[in-house]
Amino acid sequence: MPELQEPVSVLTGHSGKVWNCSWHPSGDMLATCGEDKTVRIWGKQGDSWSLKTLLTEGHTRTIRQVCWSPCGNYLASASFDGTVAVWDNKSGEFECGASLEGHENEVKSVSWSPGGEFLATCSRDKSVWVWDVDYDDDEYSCASVLHSHTQDVKSVVWHPELPIFASCSYDNSIKMYKEDGDDWTVVTTLTSHTNTVWDVAWDTSGDRLASCSEDTSVKIWQSYKPGNNQNIQTSGTDPTWKC
Repeated sequence: MPELQEPVSVLTGHSGKVWNCSWHPSGDMLATCGEDKTVRIWGKQGDSWSLKTLLTEGHTRTIRQVCWSPCGNYLASASFDGTVAVWDNKSGEFECGASLEGHENEVKSVSWSPGGEFLATCSRDKSVWVWDVDYDDDEYSCASVLHSHTQDVKSVVWHPELPIFASCSYDNSIKMYKEDGDDWTVVTTLTSHTNTVWDVAWDTSGDRLASCSEDTSVKIWQSYKPGNNQNIQTSGTDPTWKC
């Protein structure tokens, strides 16, 4: 039997379900969000954790996900109110610097690209959006709207190093995207799951992708690049993914 670990700290304060949490890149702050329509930022004091900031003005419905930018200066929150808020503390305290609108229904997930130049969002409206980020003017412009899924899109996650991201959906599939000229296109579709794919996660190298599904399975997908030693066939410069 594995040894049971005691929690280092128990953070309380949200009223209702806590849907998501995200570590700051420095590791010394944690953002949480939930059903109570708030974002809470926790910080470490000595050996304990305490609430540092409470953000209440950004959303009117449940907040489903929070995600820190790679630089750690911005925090994005995705909400069932159909918007994404981007928070910064340029003034010395966190404020909502931008509200991204366009999705027609609940926004389920938000993710920054590894360089921070793009945001990806997905929604119950079956679409995935890619946003260009202009930090100088605090402007976020829509670069692409992708309708590759046929059902509610549950999650979007960027590759840890490359300008590639993956999404998963109620349509049982996983899709990967990359920039092609002035637009974004699907380069891979993974279809082994037999029910809703709830989430996906890259390993630190970006050569493996894990997926979890309502079909009660967790699958690990391996990338095979052109010229691989296993003689897995590839097309062009893009890798082939196998479970």
